Amino acid sequence: MQSALNIALDIIKTLLIIDVMIFVHELGHFISAKKVGIKVLRFAIGFGPKIVGFKKGDTEYCILALPFGGYVKMAGENPAEINTEENIPEEIEGSYLTAPVSHRALVAFSGPFMNIMLAVFAFAFAYMIGMPPRLGTEIGYVEPNTPAYIAGILRGDKILSIDGYKTKKWDDVREGIAINPDKQIEIVLLRNETEKKTVYAIPERIEGTEFGRMGISPPMAPVISQVKHDSPAEVSGFRSGDIIIIANGKPISHVIEIVNEIERIKDQQKSIDLVINRNGEKINLNLSLELNESGTINSMDGLSFGQIVRLNPIKAFGVAIPETIETGAKIFQFFKKLISRDVSAKFVAGPVGIIQITMSVVKTGIAGILWFAAFFSINLGLVNLLPIFITDGWVLLMLLIEKLRGQALSIKRQVLIQQIGITFFIVLFLLVTYNDILRIFTNKF
Repeated sequence: MQSALNIALDIIKTLLIIDVMIFVHELGHFISAKKVGIKVLRFAIGFGPKIVGFKKGDTEYCILALPFGGYVKMAGENPAEINTEENIPEEIEGSYLTAPVSHRALVAFSGPFMNIMLAVFAFAFAYMIGMPPRLGTEIGYVEPNTPAYIAGILRGDKILSIDGYKTKKWDDVREGIAINPDKQIEIVLLRNETEKKTVYAIPERIEGTEFGRMGISPPMAPVISQVKHDSPAEVSGFRSGDIIIIANGKPISHVIEIVNEIERIKDQQKSIDLVINRNGEKINLNLSLELNESGTINSMDGLSFGQIVRLNPIKAFGVAIPETIETGAKIFQFFKKLISRDVSAKFVAGPVGIIQITMSVVKTGIAGILWFAAFFSINLGLVNLLPIFITDGWVLLMLLIEKLRGQALSIKRQVLIQQIGITFFIVLFLLVTYNDILRIFTNKF
């Protein structure tokens, strides 16, 4: 019963996160339309039948039955509703189609802009709550008999680039490996701070996914950053700040070494002996390896490893702004690789995939949720700026053409373009949804 309740709560949290990002996007359109004098007939969150709503002035505010999406309906926005097939009629007060190009461009741009601003604030709040420090490209652990081990990569090596793309932080390394399963990649390393070395490796495909792995990890000292109150880990004797230094008689310097040791003995032993360093004092713990319902070791359930960095508001925004810019640049880089077919279209998630990912994220805590919300919000903003049918970017492109021509396209042509756009969107929606469902039934995500 508790499990079903948790799933229901996760679904509610997921839809709430997605709806907040869409709400902020549509709020951008709404505010700018009101500002320039365009009548807004409806401000809706969701699609389908209306659940609840009210009207104030010219605008109806409502929540619809399907909580995935939303829209702002402006007077004269839909060319199909205008009773003519020729040129747009003379200026009508409050009509979108007869508003100046600059006003319509502002309305179109405001949605994506609000998503970018939301990302800055979400990143900043995540760093104020506490996030792991940004890791460099130094390798802290190489698993035996993995592609990295076979290629001759060593602990302490720094990865400078993967397939010609510079790697500045560990996220770049992870991405460069993940998107190249079963493909040979060129890796440029820096060894001993002086020697540049080029190696070639083929990331192995992670079972049940489309992603690759090499068997490398960044430096990650076995420091316990957080112990949830009243969790099995707290009952077992763990405290925040503890450092695990010995597991089953073996010295430990990396979190993965603990995981590997537990994996090695779990079928032979019912418990593991650990030695922890707590403020300079060595403490012995004997932990049961019994698994709980979620498949994790019960006695360690509630533990978080690694350092957590908490920034004051000024420093947090100082980090959030470049983080937003870097994330946006990486997303554009992904689009470029997608177009050049360096990256498979299987990595593109549709609505089902987005819900599935978000449901995983809601379990990570507030900081993790905020970080994901920022990342997804940037995605939403930038995708909407791409000049493809029915996006804000397409609207901006059409407005640019109108400005250069000195007049708008005829109503007939605008209706035709709109119909093509809707058809394109439906086909794209069905394709990515099919991809998402295929992943679920083949356990590939």
